[in-house]
Amino acid sequence: MIAFHKEKEADCTIAVIEVPLEEASRFGILNTKPDGSIYQFDEKPKVPKSNQASMGIYVFSWSKLRKYLEADEANPKSSNDFGKDVLPAMLNAGERMFAYRFEGYWKDVGTIDSLWESNMDLLNPNIELDLSEENWKIYSRNSVMPPHYIAKGAKVQNSLVAEGCNVYGEIDFAVLFSGVYIAPGAIVKDSIIMPGSRIEENAIVQYAIVSEDAVIGKGAVVGARPEDIENKEEWGVAVVGDGCVIAPGTTVPPKAMIYAETLAQEVSK
Repeated sequence: MIAFHKEKEADCTIAVIEVPLEEASRFGILNTKPDGSIYQFDEKPKVPKSNQASMGIYVFSWSKLRKYLEADEANPKSSNDFGKDVLPAMLNAGERMFAYRFEGYWKDVGTIDSLWESNMDLLNPNIELDLSEENWKIYSRNSVMPPHYIAKGAKVQNSLVAEGCNVYGEIDFAVLFSGVYIAPGAIVKDSIIMPGSRIEENAIVQYAIVSEDAVIGKGAVVGARPEDIENKEEWGVAVVGDGCVIAPGTTVPPKAMIYAETLAQEVSK
């Protein structure tokens, strides 16, 4: 992308990817000429004119970037946003702006469904995304925990299990972040369990995202399989927020969003 930017002698290059037209209104949308130069940029338009979506990845020539950032900071009416302010200002001034077409794996995680899908993609052998790829290493903050532990009698299939996890129950198509505890008799399927969370004995978590340091109590049920829901419009990924405690025996229905412990206690049994 940087080589492309230099080749075009661009002032700004924006990485773009084609998205389904029905989803285009969630993105900054570009229109380009045959040479790749951008002649129109609309931030999250209600009626998109193309499906070329900005990935939010930019390369700038430093002198131009500084000029427009300083001008934007001096404008009291600006919202200080690249998509809403800086990029349109550059385009209106006639600066050399080009779209770099990206064709690899990418997913915007601006919705619950896309966040869930992107994690499940890590378990899909048909997706060319390998976390162990030597030529494309991912560097992130390391919690430095002990190796994960899979107990005798536990069942682990098609899953990613991070360091510090203790698995005594059953997981399938699950992504377990660091320090997760899965108790004996607990079942986790098609779900994301974030750092430090606990799934207690005989709890069932399906098609759900459980955020950091949450506790799913004994025998609680979070989410459901889509084939088990008669009205498909009522199905969706269930979400349990940071630090929430789901009481024993509680049922959290599909599509529910539990974002505070007080609400967690109010979910219908």
